[in-house]
Amino acid sequence: MKRLTIYFLFLFITILLAGCGRQAVALHKQGTYQYKNSTIELSKKVRTLDISVDSGKLQIFCWDKPEISCEIKHTVRDKKTDEQLQKLLNKFSVKSTVKDNICYISVDYDGNIKNSNDIFSEVKLTIPRRINSIELVQEQGSLVVEDKFEGSIKAELEAASAEIKALYGSMSIHCENGNFRLNSGRLTRASEVKIEKGNIYVKAECEGKSTHSFETRTGNIELTFPVTSAISLDTAGTISHNQFTGSEGDIKVNASTKFGKLSINGYIN
Repeated sequence: MKRLTIYFLFLFITILLAGCGRQAVALHKQGTYQYKNSTIELSKKVRTLDISVDSGKLQIFCWDKPEISCEIKHTVRDKKTDEQLQKLLNKFSVKSTVKDNICYISVDYDGNIKNSNDIFSEVKLTIPRRINSIELVQEQGSLVVEDKFEGSIKAELEAASAEIKALYGSMSIHCENGNFRLNSGRLTRASEVKIEKGNIYVKAECEGKSTHSFETRTGNIELTFPVTSAISLDTAGTISHNQFTGSEGDIKVNASTKFGKLSINGYIN
């Protein structure tokens, strides 16, 4: 009877330790990644790039070569085994096609993304300088146009911040949740930035007889133009600074924020 009791006690302790071991493994978050690099050959007729990204960091560079270089790193992190993580990794897909002189690139994840820090792609695209139109849809993450871009940029963002280092052309940026920043350039024709929740910063020249609109529901707006700009302002919201008070001209600028402050500044070229 004593031996039987000792046996069951040993068995109970073994099961308990095994359970604790499994729990420790389950609580440990680990990650894995995968690289997908490619080159897309383009004819001279292709001037438009259409990009779709589910979740991740998108960087766009420009060069003088006629092709597009795609450097992509997929990452997944979870409390799963290596085999299970690999299955999640296999849900990523990268597709590229050229149709009607438009190059389409999509980076998708066939699954639910609960946390963009755990399932994401790092996408680096280097595109020909002759590309003069970028159309972009991105759900989560960040967008940075690293080099000077000449043309138009149209972006539909859900929960992603965007930065354009230098733009000579026009832009249409719509975002649900995220900040937007334009560091330099010259805005031609009509440009628009509309954000539901986030800050807007724009520093640029504006072409004469052009109209530009900057709107955020919750966030601050800071606009900086050359001091000699002939700007007519139409503002809605609390103004913390306006260097163009009383200014009139053929450059129409609309700026509005419901919960935030407006700052309109001038700089010397």
